[in-house]
Amino acid sequence: MTRDLLRLPAHTEYQLGASVGRFSSAAILALLPGYPVLVVEEIPNYHYVGDGEIELSGLTTVEWGELVVRTWRSYAGKDSRCSAWVDPDTEFSKEMQRCKMRLKRNIGHGAELRTEVTREYFHDNKIFLAPWLTVLPNEIQRARWPPEESSAYKVRATGQDYTLSALEQVISRRPIAKAILKRPATHWIEQRMQTGEKRDGRDIHLGKL
Repeated sequence: MTRDLLRLPAHTEYQLGASVGRFSSAAILALLPGYPVLVVEEIPNYHYVGDGEIELSGLTTVEWGELVVRTWRSYAGKDSRCSAWVDPDTEFSKEMQRCKMRLKRNIGHGAELRTEVTREYFHDNKIFLAPWLTVLPNEIQRARWPPEESSAYKVRATGQDYTLSALEQVISRRPIAKAILKRPATHWIEQRMQTGEKRDGRDIHLGKL
């Protein structure tokens, strides 16, 4: 399965989360009634080399922002407004304005809540990653989650996980598709979820197909 073969209903809703800084990333989520949240794109300004080493791609902050906007519009429409949920302390607002990307500060959704809701979504298989994603699955598998029974540590230990952080910004708001759409017949997402199969012992919702 590749991006070129992805076919979603015309009125699919999309949401965007971002982590903006020296290392930046964004995640685009597709919302379809009756399906788990589908992460269709990751847009980091970095990649992994060697044994988990992180390396910047060479994009400036503005160039990265422009790439996010172009990618967003390739899904949501060429005239659609690009708005991203971000941490309240996020800087670079002026740079993002130049890119025509609005930063929506995720006030009231702190690290503890983001950790709790995101872990719940993964536990309940409410998140499905498109098979072409590479950075986000890696960060999910390496994530250090707090013990569920712990009352003292309720925040995920952060590190080189900027794309996962971008995803958490949206998931913490428990996004729901508002439109009532006709379910597409024999949709590839439905095929995967109905079979419930695992390959090589890996969960299908992590995009490891």
